[in-house]
Amino acid sequence: MTSASKSHLVITALTAVVLEFVLLQPRPACGQQLVSSAHVNPDPIVESVFDTLAFIRWTTQNPGGTILHFAVVHYGNDPKHLDLTAESPTRINPAHSDMIFRVRIDNLLPGTTYYYKVSSRQANGAVDSAPNAVSRFTTTATNPMSAKQ
Repeated sequence: MTSASKSHLVITALTAVVLEFVLLQPRPACGQQLVSSAHVNPDPIVESVFDTLAFIRWTTQNPGGTILHFAVVHYGNDPKHLDLTAESPTRINPAHSDMIFRVRIDNLLPGTTYYYKVSSRQANGAVDSAPNAVSRFTTTATNPMSAKQ
């Protein structure tokens, strides 16, 4: 075997090893490798609230894991009994250090106070850690426009 073919064989073998390492090894999310971002706000925000629906948003470090995630809001009329659940599927971008979760809660009663807590879970059912306190919002009185529909 010539030295040129030995060099080619070594380069081919090294390329295969590098590709296997880069493509097949599980990688944590980008956010798990970085210092906490200034944009991360794990406290949920009520983006908007109407008579029968509300939108809740929160931002966390990228939780990693499966690409498909579900933003989850547990809610109810009693802060000790958050028996109702609203979920929204979302896709994680491993290249981003932060993740924005957003959930729409439907079928609410007008003029009612709701208590809620947020979390997220992976497609395989594993729950991401997102400790937060119970928050609340109050829906508006009946909207005359939606009452006519």
